[in-house]
Amino acid sequence: MSVEVLKITHCRNIQSAQLALKPGLNIITGANASGKTSLLEAFNLLGTGRSFRTSRLNHVIQSEQEALTLFAQLRTAAGISQKLGFQYKQGKRQLRLDRNPIHSGAELAHLLPIQLINQQSFDLIDQGPSQRRKFLDWGVFHVEQSFYPVWQRYMRAMKQRNAALRRSMKQIEHWELEMASSAAQLHNYRNDYVESLQPLFTDSVSQMLGCDDITMQYRAGWEATIPLNELLASNREKDRELGYSRYGPQRADLVFKRQGVAARERLSRGQQKLLVSALVLGQAQLLTMATGRPGTILIDDISAELDAGHCGKLMKVLLATGSQLVVTAISPEQLPDLKGEDVAMFHVEHGEVKEVV
Repeated sequence: MSVEVLKITHCRNIQSAQLALKPGLNIITGANASGKTSLLEAFNLLGTGRSFRTSRLNHVIQSEQEALTLFAQLRTAAGISQKLGFQYKQGKRQLRLDRNPIHSGAELAHLLPIQLINQQSFDLIDQGPSQRRKFLDWGVFHVEQSFYPVWQRYMRAMKQRNAALRRSMKQIEHWELEMASSAAQLHNYRNDYVESLQPLFTDSVSQMLGCDDITMQYRAGWEATIPLNELLASNREKDRELGYSRYGPQRADLVFKRQGVAARERLSRGQQKLLVSALVLGQAQLLTMATGRPGTILIDDISAELDAGHCGKLMKVLLATGSQLVVTAISPEQLPDLKGEDVAMFHVEHGEVKEVV
């Protein structure tokens, strides 16, 4: 799925804009605070229903305006045209596909897979496991249709067990069995996904960092050879003291090492950026291979912390994914040579977007 046309009304400093996009590479240039990131934010809203800059969507609405409106004309891999609309007004979000309402974020995410590479993305390596779980589950969600309902089932069972720990131990065995059943499925989905991602990740790392000694290891969140209900039962008293379940898929993680040492200790900030980019690109390739539906990758300030050589390598691998790319940079001079590429170029200044011919 790619975005052919994007129309934006009252998004931050953008009064009104319309972009005719390529299914491949699209570049947006402009000075800092000109509106480049706001354009990417609009894309992200269409694919997730959320902003990557704030949890309060009223902050995204242009000052002194009542509503934020987005419209996109989409093109499926089969060549079918669809129309997607988004509006946020008076605290309510409305989403429609060809005039039919979209009721959940999961439905929207499945329709328009969006991946984001920005400065916050690079915290993936050196921060806690929460963001790495989100990264992992984004990939599993898009290649395994059964993942989301099983995840919902597990989260419901865990909340019920946590409530039982805090208030009463009634029915706690039932919820532990329910957690164990769904946890085993989630573990299998995640483990299979990481195994499929491994060779693509390794290849991307080799191309961009020029090394083959960075490893990625999936940790389940408990000793997966032991049925989770048995582990939970033996830890009820400690869990009761704390008020929550300490073991299970909610504690899963991806661990990255170089020569046996945590990658964050061995890699520079620029190298960590390339490592995260390799992960995202591996996901993009796997998405296309598993579903036949290329997604859209948003890259904010592609040249930040990267020299010209590494920026060129990153762009080369990005183009090879077959994904739709929307890339921002301060100026075209910061980008590698794009001769021979079919590129749509836009320049944004004070919230006004113009196509560069």
